[in-house]
Amino acid sequence: MNQISIELLGLIFWMTLFLSALLIPVAIELAKKVGAMDIPKHRSMHKVPKPRLGGLAISISLLAVCLFFLTLNTPVIAFITGLLVIVITGVVDDIKQISPILKLVGQIVAAILFVYLSDLRVEYVGDIFGLGEIYLNEISFVVTVFFSVGMINALNLADGLDSLAGGISAIALIFFGYFAWNSDQTWLLVIAVSLLGAIFGFLRFNSYPTRSFMGDNGSMMLGYVLAVMFVSLGHSSQQPLSSLAMVVALPLLDTIIVMGRRIYNGHNPFHSDRTHLHHCLIDLGLPHPEAVALIYLMMFCFGLLAISIRNEPDWVIFASLIGVGVFIFSSIWLAQSAGVHYNHLKTNKLDSIRQLDALKSIAYGFKVTAQPIGAIILVALLLPALFAPLFTLSSDRALLLCAMLVLLVFLTFRIRRAGDLSIVHGILFLCLFSLLFVYKLSSLIYPSWLGEYINLLSAIALAWVALKLFFTKYSQIIFAADFELLILLFSGFIAYVLMEDLPASSLVLQAIQHAFLLAIPFLLVMKINIHNYGQTRKLLFPIILTLVIVLARASA
Repeated sequence: MNQISIELLGLIFWMTLFLSALLIPVAIELAKKVGAMDIPKHRSMHKVPKPRLGGLAISISLLAVCLFFLTLNTPVIAFITGLLVIVITGVVDDIKQISPILKLVGQIVAAILFVYLSDLRVEYVGDIFGLGEIYLNEISFVVTVFFSVGMINALNLADGLDSLAGGISAIALIFFGYFAWNSDQTWLLVIAVSLLGAIFGFLRFNSYPTRSFMGDNGSMMLGYVLAVMFVSLGHSSQQPLSSLAMVVALPLLDTIIVMGRRIYNGHNPFHSDRTHLHHCLIDLGLPHPEAVALIYLMMFCFGLLAISIRNEPDWVIFASLIGVGVFIFSSIWLAQSAGVHYNHLKTNKLDSIRQLDALKSIAYGFKVTAQPIGAIILVALLLPALFAPLFTLSSDRALLLCAMLVLLVFLTFRIRRAGDLSIVHGILFLCLFSLLFVYKLSSLIYPSWLGEYINLLSAIALAWVALKLFFTKYSQIIFAADFELLILLFSGFIAYVLMEDLPASSLVLQAIQHAFLLAIPFLLVMKINIHNYGQTRKLLFPIILTLVIVLARASA
């Protein structure tokens, strides 16, 4: 079993998140002063220049936490050395626009330094073709460096939409962190959790519409870290290489297909165009947030598949990887060939039903009662914090909850624009999830009215949302955009995948899984009220205050 506690990992996550969120504004101002601005080009999705040194804040946050929590042994020193090379290369490119050759040299040097200094490399591929096991032997060094450079470029090329590169890297880190936990590789686990927190802090500024790009220094750094995670986990042979490859299959397959298409058409494979996966989804008419969210879901499905079939033969895993990849990219190609467009599919078949005279008055009634009903549900959710019996928190858990609350308050006060709604929804879900976990665990430890009360209230919230969706045009609230979706996926992974492997009691497992499901109807109720009245802080502050009361009572 891993020697690092889940509470310490939680603190590491919140520390890097907070540090990253503090450093991003500094990086934005620095980018403006040194001229590190992304000028829109023909393939760009933005229309005005944007600062692109956000990745520097992520790297500094990652490096600071790693130096504080990790022992400087050979693999860690090798990792940091390569990290510094790749970040410096990226920063110089973001400021001076160096040639692709020089940038490639920097990537190769970073990869060579890590592989040479750490002596970690991929030597065993497995029986991926069903014809016998494959050992790389003498060519393992070259193959490992080649893969690492490919991974760096895959993430660099994926950085084409707001929050895309950061989001897919975060999802990959969730699953790599899971494999590191099961392999007892603590240093990789700390790196994964640290970088995950730093990315979440950055996404606060990078969610659509973005205020800062991470730049090449950030995207190449993310690719480098993912390559290090892959190589280090693959070197141990404790995890099937095909499963590890499946975690990062989407950006790799996208890069291979795009470059292959360019070579087939007689073009330079490194010449930029608008044929990447995210460009194809945009061309199909998907709005920016929907396109990013769909790619998130693809990445997450690849990761879940990697975990679910990791004990199968290597050739089965590899065939599944190729099969899913072919299905995804061929489906998009067929949709483009058939002239499918998202706007043509957005038809609301309920409109004709809503126009019936018998239902118009009911629909109006639901419209005008949105705010009072939402307020009643919110108050009913918060009341148990004052009266219900609560379990006592340990000092570690109390400290972790305090850290989370500080971050939530900080992010809440930083909300400035309508474009921050995805951030608001994510914060709301974190608050609701935490509060309901405390409620459910307390009801299991001290059997009382609380458990049935929360279940009934959640059912009422779900029924109310369903009626609102039927009688009014609120279908947009179902969709979870970039940051919100990432929070939901992350929380669901913890509840239903990670917790199954942790040495937690059955009561804790049951409480966290129930809390995840119960939080969703409440989130939808809150989103309806936000959509109608824009009262973001009036909804956030009572919930955060309730968590403070819960913390005070549970720590007493």
